[in-house]
Amino acid sequence: MSQIRTMRLKIAALFEFEGKTPPTNATDPVSITPLVLKQFGFLPQPVTVTVEGDEVVIQYPEESTAAQAEAARLAERAGKRAAEGNYEKAIDIHKRALELQPSLHKARRDLAMAYVETGDIDNATNHLIEVLRLDPGDAWSWVVLANLYIREKSDKETGEKFLRKALEIAPNDAWALNSLASVTFERGKTDEAISLFEHAIQSNPEFANAYYGEAIAYDRLEQPDKSLTALERLFTNAKMQDARSKPVYEGARQLFGKLQVDLAQRNESETFKLVQNYKTEMEKLSGYPIRIQEENFESKIGATIQMAWKHKRDFHLVKIRADYPPPLVNHLESHELTHLKLESEARNVGKNLFFATTAKTRETAIRSFSGDIRKWEKAGYSEQKITGLTLTLVNGLCEFLFN
Repeated sequence: MSQIRTMRLKIAALFEFEGKTPPTNATDPVSITPLVLKQFGFLPQPVTVTVEGDEVVIQYPEESTAAQAEAARLAERAGKRAAEGNYEKAIDIHKRALELQPSLHKARRDLAMAYVETGDIDNATNHLIEVLRLDPGDAWSWVVLANLYIREKSDKETGEKFLRKALEIAPNDAWALNSLASVTFERGKTDEAISLFEHAIQSNPEFANAYYGEAIAYDRLEQPDKSLTALERLFTNAKMQDARSKPVYEGARQLFGKLQVDLAQRNESETFKLVQNYKTEMEKLSGYPIRIQEENFESKIGATIQMAWKHKRDFHLVKIRADYPPPLVNHLESHELTHLKLESEARNVGKNLFFATTAKTRETAIRSFSGDIRKWEKAGYSEQKITGLTLTLVNGLCEFLFN
């Protein structure tokens, strides 16, 4: 004979999960019992309901030990599929687990999360509400439900209420803090939002979303330096959790590139002056004037420098790709001038050496590929293709070392 499980819930909580307020007759057993039976229809049957003041007592038969063990095994397997990003497979396995043990809290919550990732908002919402009916103290489910209301239902007010509910349960939950920070920022409460992002970071320094959220906030406030700092902290401290972290890192990399361009454009005038001063210094250091020339390179080269002493000229020549914008030109001129600085300093102390290869050194480099060459041969690649790839790799390595 199976054991009976008992749950006790506040009647008000039955409506809170859906963002509603209890009706005036909520404590009337005749009115509330059919509602509770409907809401908890996913539990093992029969479900019995009694009303005690402002609470309902719900009882249902416990699943067998064998069913619980198999459900736990399936739930673990589904979790691995979800971590790999295979959410459809995870959903199928979680459903089988819940057929065996409908009251398995973790499987129902993870099923809801998988539905979120596939964009099935209705199923995700329904299962999250069922999770919270079983355990109103599940802070994580409050957070996910809140984000669904904010993003998918455009109901920020209810979403914020759910997030604050989550923080009542778990004051240092990084996900809840991060989501509340985003909502707060959208409401124009900038200082409070930044404080919440920082609280989330302190709660979990490996949590990438909070750094990224803070970086976006600073970017919108047109404070690129602070935005870059937040992203640098992300790349230094945060860790990839699972497949769901990938969009955050992709967004962070795109924002980082945008900010670099923004800063370069903003500081272009000052940078130009610095590069011109640097050019004058290098002319004095090397003993030769420097000419800058635009060039339509056939290869992907952005810039190059020809030293006066290597090309038997009375000037150095810096060539810059013609179609590059001024901020990038400044960077490339500075880069090429630094090659000149290094060679000039070496020449001035009698230690400048030219980089060169010989037939022997190239042969040594090619021999280092012998293991890879054998693999390519076994894979069926032609001798011509293998030779071409090997020479390309060696030449590329030499160019890299030379540069």
